[in-house]
Amino acid sequence: MIVNEQVSVLSVLDHSPLATAVYNSPELHISYVNQAMLEMWCADHTILGETFCNCFPSFKQEGFSSILKNVWNTGISYQATDTPADIIDGNTKTTRYFDFEYKALVDEYGDTYAILHTAHDVTERKLVYNRIEQQNEEISFNHQLDLLANTLSHDLKNPLAVLKMGNDFLTRNPDMCPTVHKKWNKNIADAIQNIEAIINQTLELSKARKNTNQQEYIAMDRKIQNCLAEVQLLYPQLTVSFRLGHLYAIHANKAMIYQIFVNLIANAVKYAKKTTADYLHIYSEQTDKGIVYFLEDNGIGIPEDELNQVFLAHERASNSTHTVGTGIGLSLVKRLIERLGGTINLSSQLGKGTIIRLFFPYV
Repeated sequence: MIVNEQVSVLSVLDHSPLATAVYNSPELHISYVNQAMLEMWCADHTILGETFCNCFPSFKQEGFSSILKNVWNTGISYQATDTPADIIDGNTKTTRYFDFEYKALVDEYGDTYAILHTAHDVTERKLVYNRIEQQNEEISFNHQLDLLANTLSHDLKNPLAVLKMGNDFLTRNPDMCPTVHKKWNKNIADAIQNIEAIINQTLELSKARKNTNQQEYIAMDRKIQNCLAEVQLLYPQLTVSFRLGHLYAIHANKAMIYQIFVNLIANAVKYAKKTTADYLHIYSEQTDKGIVYFLEDNGIGIPEDELNQVFLAHERASNSTHTVGTGIGLSLVKRLIERLGGTINLSSQLGKGTIIRLFFPYV
């Protein structure tokens, strides 16, 4: 009777769509596996009687065998959801996602005599979830850009008002003294410069909005040289010398990388001390988790108590007011690099310079 019941249960499991396997020893020998699990593992019935570790060395490297052994030793079952695992099919390796359970089967003394392994492939669900998450991130990103763009548009009112006032005053007073005329010419010139800066930053926001996060291999030595050449055209009177160290290639969105580095290089140039000793040193390092880029300058620096606020839109260091700017550059850079999955932080000392650290994770 018991034998017949066991046969009946195994027959049901054989035809079950739920992938199922049983391990019956501390060494994780496979005593039973149904067709659904064989298809999931890309294996056949020759694995019966073999150990889990010998049959699937990649699973051992990913830590699944150690989890199974812990279940056997403790008698405590283990459940997991949306767990990635590399499935080997011949020479092909594919990452898929699984909900699974390692259920400890214990006797009356609490000792484990088998582990029931059930699994469900949830790769499609996971991919859909990832797409939804990405869409939500882009919606949030675009919302943030909208806020920045609206603020920029609002800021146009002030310099436009100055232009209007200057034009009206000059029209009504054609015979004013040269000193007053010169003063209003300067006010108008400054307003035009501010309007130009705001328009340029608005265009940068528009570029950021259009960018999809399509990533590609980027040879950073060439990319950095291109950014430096552009900044040199924008600031022909620059006094900064550029020092380049080892520039590791990264995998990222090319347009975003351009915006990040052009903004940071331009900042180093704008906030230099305007001496022959000014420099910007750009170099990178490899870590286990990704590539780190450093931009180190000896410019005017940032007051220590203002380091956090410079990443906020329209917040500028108190010692930067002599230089035209909207205060949006670092805020935009922070949003872009976070969209790439990276981070930015900086250290600075007033009057001695700034070091910016950009972390780009491996894809």
